[in-house]
Amino acid sequence: MPLFRLAFHGSIATAALAASALSVPALAQERSYRFSIPAQELKTSLRALARTSGQQISFDSVALQGKRAPALTGTLTVRDAVARLLAGSGLEPSWGRSGVLVVRPAPKATGAAYQAPARRPAAAPSDTADGDDGEIVVTARKSNERIQDVPVSLTAVSADTLRDRGAADIKDVLRSVPGLANFGTERGLSRYSIRGLSTYASSPTVGIYLDDISLVTVSTTFSGAYDPMFFDMERVEVLKGPQGTLYGGSAMGGAIKYVSARPDPTRFSVDTAVGAAITDGGGPSYNGEVVVNAPIVEDKLAVRAGFYYRHDGGYVDNRPGDVSVILKSSTAFPDYTPLVQDSLSMRTKKNRNYGDTYVGRLSLEWRPDDSWTIRPQLFYQDYKQGDTGDMFLGRPDMSASYRIAQPNYDRAGIYSLSVEKELGGVKLTSLTAYFDRKFRYVRDYSFYIGGLVADTYPLISTNISDSRTQTFSQELRLASDNDSPFKWVIGGYYSSQDDRLVQAVNTPGMAAVFGTDLAYFGNIFTNTKQYALFGEAGYTLFDGFDVTAGVRAFKVEQLVNARTDGVFAGGPNALADRRNKEDGINPKFGLSYKVTRDNLLYASAAKGFRPGGINRDRIDPDLCRVDLDQLGIDNAPDSFGSDNLWTYEAGTKNMFGGGKVMLNASGYYTRWKQIQQAIGLPSCGFGFTDNIGSAEVKGFELEARVEPLRGFQIGGTAAYTKSKVTEAAPGTSAKKGDALPDVPKWMATAYAGYRTEFANGWEFDARGEYQYQGSAPYSFDTELPVTYPDDPAAVTYIPNPIRSRKSYQVVNAFASLSRDNTTVRLYANNLFNVRPQLDVDLTTGSDRFSTIRPRTIGVELRQGF
Repeated sequence: MPLFRLAFHGSIATAALAASALSVPALAQERSYRFSIPAQELKTSLRALARTSGQQISFDSVALQGKRAPALTGTLTVRDAVARLLAGSGLEPSWGRSGVLVVRPAPKATGAAYQAPARRPAAAPSDTADGDDGEIVVTARKSNERIQDVPVSLTAVSADTLRDRGAADIKDVLRSVPGLANFGTERGLSRYSIRGLSTYASSPTVGIYLDDISLVTVSTTFSGAYDPMFFDMERVEVLKGPQGTLYGGSAMGGAIKYVSARPDPTRFSVDTAVGAAITDGGGPSYNGEVVVNAPIVEDKLAVRAGFYYRHDGGYVDNRPGDVSVILKSSTAFPDYTPLVQDSLSMRTKKNRNYGDTYVGRLSLEWRPDDSWTIRPQLFYQDYKQGDTGDMFLGRPDMSASYRIAQPNYDRAGIYSLSVEKELGGVKLTSLTAYFDRKFRYVRDYSFYIGGLVADTYPLISTNISDSRTQTFSQELRLASDNDSPFKWVIGGYYSSQDDRLVQAVNTPGMAAVFGTDLAYFGNIFTNTKQYALFGEAGYTLFDGFDVTAGVRAFKVEQLVNARTDGVFAGGPNALADRRNKEDGINPKFGLSYKVTRDNLLYASAAKGFRPGGINRDRIDPDLCRVDLDQLGIDNAPDSFGSDNLWTYEAGTKNMFGGGKVMLNASGYYTRWKQIQQAIGLPSCGFGFTDNIGSAEVKGFELEARVEPLRGFQIGGTAAYTKSKVTEAAPGTSAKKGDALPDVPKWMATAYAGYRTEFANGWEFDARGEYQYQGSAPYSFDTELPVTYPDDPAAVTYIPNPIRSRKSYQVVNAFASLSRDNTTVRLYANNLFNVRPQLDVDLTTGSDRFSTIRPRTIGVELRQGF
């Protein structure tokens, strides 16, 4: 770790699905399309209708068994086309509240009355995303499935819900997702965890994906998870538990999957939005976007392009003042008085942590015929944060006293080509992608270097860290695409990822003490190649009862080259061609039983795996002796091994009363062995990764929603996670019985929403939401070392004052008015203006913390044409 922390498909046969991934508005069935569908089996005709119109369709295969449909030719609305296909079949169409067409047996005779689509109810942060009666379609298992049919614990948040909340990125909704937590409030620097699987290590435990493209990067102090903005997204899915079979080793705890909107070759549209917001004690925020969808060849070729700009007003000030350092005493040994000293900063900047984001999207979809879909896509995001959001501890206001500006620059391009081919009951999918991310991290290291060498405290030290990730990936898979009791997917995956971190810490004037101004320089390059073969299959043993099995065989090859220099690197050093190889197998097993169409029971067992690696810094044992002695080791290890886990889960998904009541629940148990964890050495500014031992995690999640009155909904979620170290390895700070860091034991939400219609077609929607985050441990350390001014070798230990983060509660609210293609939204986030202390850090020579955005009230106008 560099200087200074420095520190398959087995879907339910009785609920086969034919749907495109297009997000179809609630009244899409009123548009006209040109159909040319021959007389054939009804289920085949419904699939053809879905491909032509983009209409999402869910149906019961058993109910359609043996039924045929007449030929369908001409230009028709979806409403009329469906009516013709179902005429005389004993089936009736209805539209779920998300716009999904559901085909069910008519309650009485054939030709039951047609049901017009219902309007969307009040948004709800649940498995059913925005309360769509469970009809929302997801691609968690790399096929289109109704969310309530997927025997996996999964939360999906739709585009409408994201807009209602004024959400910019995943951090704006994570408190509403049971079991999802993060460390690091700044965009581009986060570490996410799901269900307690949290460590600080170079390989994350949660995979990040955009349209099945991996966005995983090496995690360091200077670069974290990549966060795409919520722009022109259809939804975001959070998959819980090991997803190694279909998503690889980076998803041992779960995955966050962004699904973008696709071009529609049947209609021209322009969608625009503008918004503004004010933050308590901060600067104004504003945003604007435009998305154009244009058919080039009707029903065959379309382009979708969009541009988005957002300015997030800052709310943290910089002003001259004092800085506190709890881990240093201002009095001689053994008297301990926490150090408080003048920061020597002359810099004044109000609302310094503002941010500017530019996003561009370009997507082309070509359907040469009904069997082909070819889609090249480009996503580019340029983000600049003007300064860090850190604040100094011990101050009455939200401020700090840094001597220089500390911006972040995060620029990324994602380029992909997706090709799908129907091969008569089998679908071939090829996904080729290239991900290129550059992250620049600038920080004021004056307090840190000055804390290591007192004579340098008046000097300004600047750290500039440039991280770059370039990943090429290719996935090829075949999947069954019929209504056979046997469902399967097989595929292969290859990726080559280059990660480079170039870090320089300079202290002009330090040459008078050390003969050089270079405190540290590091140029660290890592290449990681992954090869995998995967497959997943399901078989319906009898009506409603499915068994599923999957496996992923993989090989990982890692190459590291590093060169370091500077005073704190002990002079020039090199690490040349260090290699690491791992291979293994990740299996998965599952059972599910559809008691009825809307009641599912399931159980699963899955393995997760994360490859080991190489510690990329040479750590001087003399420089870091205090910390190494505390750990009971003479030297830091050169490498660390792989870790793995097994998760066992049982759950149920239920809808009652035609969707008026939803109740989903799951319980899980995880055994995690040889956990990878970064070990910080705060007295010298380095760290290393080691295997700290084993742990177990158990918990449950509950989601419920009820609609007691038409248009009025109440509901909530609860997640309980209990983790503990069951075996602690020597040479680490973990102890048997410790809880894993960064994970709240309790998380909960409660909400109430109401939707109604006024005269002239106007619709009113309002919702309030309460969010609770329980306390969570920060680290394994129960004690921290204190050093003294008169004798650097004199050390005492004090109880860790930041062993855990306190619980906190957040209340949000929104209201909207809409008619046709016009929507006006008003939202208020963090209504009671709570300011929890998050990410507290005592290791940098300036005791600091961050918090969530203070009370923010905003308005947005969306207009479609």
